[in-house]
Amino acid sequence: MNALEEMYPQGEKAEATWAFTVLAYIGKLIFGIVGLIVSIAWVAHIIIYLLVDPPLSSFLNEIFIKLDSVWGLLGTAAFAFFCFYLLIAVIAGEMMLGLKLVFITIHPMKWGGTLMNSFLFNVGLILLCSISVIQFCATAFAYYAQATAAQEIFGHTLQSLRGIKYLYKYNVFQYGFVALAILTLFYYALFVSPFLNYSANSHQIL
Repeated sequence: MNALEEMYPQGEKAEATWAFTVLAYIGKLIFGIVGLIVSIAWVAHIIIYLLVDPPLSSFLNEIFIKLDSVWGLLGTAAFAFFCFYLLIAVIAGEMMLGLKLVFITIHPMKWGGTLMNSFLFNVGLILLCSISVIQFCATAFAYYAQATAAQEIFGHTLQSLRGIKYLYKYNVFQYGFVALAILTLFYYALFVSPFLNYSANSHQIL
C-alpha cells in the first residue's frame, strides 16, 4: 500500500480501513514512547550500575525490589519485561543486519523473499543471541537476581572462566552495548527516520 492509498482509502470499507490506519499510527506512537523510555532506562542503568565503580545506585534493581513489595509478581514481571525488551531489540537488529560481513550480507531476511535455509540460519543466530541476553541481564540485574541459579551460572561461574574473565573485569560488553546503542540512535535518526519517509511520501503524493 502506497502513501496515497493509505491516506485516502477507497472501496466499501474505506471508513473502517481509515480507522484501523489511525489506530495503527496511535499504537506505533504509544509503543515508540514506551520503547524510548525503556531504552533510556537501560542505558542509564548500565552507566549507573555497571560502568561506574563503585555503582552510584542499583537503579532498576531497587525498582524491581520495591515493586515486589507492592505485589509479589510485579517486580518479576517488570524484570521479565526489561529482559524481553532487550531480546526484542536483539531480534530486530538481527532481522535488519543478518550475518553481515563488512559490506556482504549472508542469509539476509527479506520481506516475502527469504529462503528457508536463510530463515533457519537466522533463527539459530537468534537462539545463540538469547543466551547472551540472559547472561547480560544476569549481570545487569545481579543485585535483584542474587542467590538464583541464573546468577550463579551466568554470573560467578562464567565470569571466572580463564581467558574471558578480563572481558567482564573491564566491562567490555557494557561499553560495547552503550556504544552500539548510541551508534544505532544516530543511524536511525539519519537514515531510518520516519520524518524522512513521510517527507518522501509527501513528495510522491504531490
